[in-house]
Amino acid sequence: MTQLDEWLTAFFAATSVDEAVVAYLKGTAVSEWVVTTPWVWPAAETLHFLGLALLIGIIAPLDVRLMGFMRSIPVTALRALVPFAVVGFIVNLATGLLFFVAAPDQYMRNLSWWFKVLFLVVAGLNMLMFETTHRSRLDAMGTGDTPSSFKIIGAVSLVSWLMVIYWGRMLPFIGNAF
Repeated sequence: MTQLDEWLTAFFAATSVDEAVVAYLKGTAVSEWVVTTPWVWPAAETLHFLGLALLIGIIAPLDVRLMGFMRSIPVTALRALVPFAVVGFIVNLATGLLFFVAAPDQYMRNLSWWFKVLFLVVAGLNMLMFETTHRSRLDAMGTGDTPSSFKIIGAVSLVSWLMVIYWGRMLPFIGNAF
C-alpha cells in the first residue's frame, strides 16, 4: 500500500482542484461547527455507527436470503424491512458528509476513503440494477431457492457492504490521514 499511497499523494499534490475543494469546505460554517464544537464529532460517530448497524442489520440477511440461504423465510418478509435500511443509509450519508465537510483533506488524500466510495458506488449500482430489472420477480417469490441472478446480486451486495465497512474502518490506519 505504501507505493499506492505515495502515488495518490503525488497525484493530489499535482492537482489544484483538491486544494480548492479543501479550502472551500474548510471555510464553511458547517466545518467550523463540527471542528469547534466538542460534542458534534463524537455524536456524529455514534449516529454513523447506529445507521450502519441498521443498514447492515437489514441488508445482510436480505443478501444472504437472495444468495439462496434461509429458504424458509419469504424474501418479501425481509424486503419489507428495507425502508428501515434506507433510514440507516440516510443517517450514514448525512453523518459521512458532515465528516467530509469538517475534514476534507483527511479524506480526499486517503486511499481507504476512495476505496470506501468505490464500494459504495458498486453497492448503489447493484441495488439500482436489482430494483429496475428484478424487483417484479422478487415480489412474486415465496420461500425456496432463488434464481442465479438473485444469488449474484446478493453476493455482490454483501461483499460491497462488507468492503465499505472494512475500508471505512481502515481510514485511520491506511493513508496516514488521521
